Amino acid sequence: MTEQEIKDICEKYDIRNYTINPDGSIDVNGNVNLFDMNLTELPIKFNRVRGNFYCSNNKLTSLEGCPSYVGGSFYCYGNNLTSLVGCPNYI
Repeated sequence: MTEQEIKDICEKYDIRNYTINPDGSIDVNGNVNLFDMNLTELPIKFNRVRGNFYCSNNKLTSLEGCPSYVGGSFYCYGNNLTSLVGCPNYI
């Protein structure tokens, strides 16, 4: 994914105060709200989110792309998850 594609996705989902890492993942200094957006997968790879991470009420079947670190709360209820592989290492 190019840097411009990452920026476009962040704009589409109103993700602000982010840094793009060399591996294409992003760090967010704040909250990420992907609540109830009919997602079947996360649109971007997250690394660190210093606030809350909301991905509830979607159609996610995996947590691939979830941040490894969430500084606040992690909300992922109301999905079709089959495992917790990919969930944050720290919340």
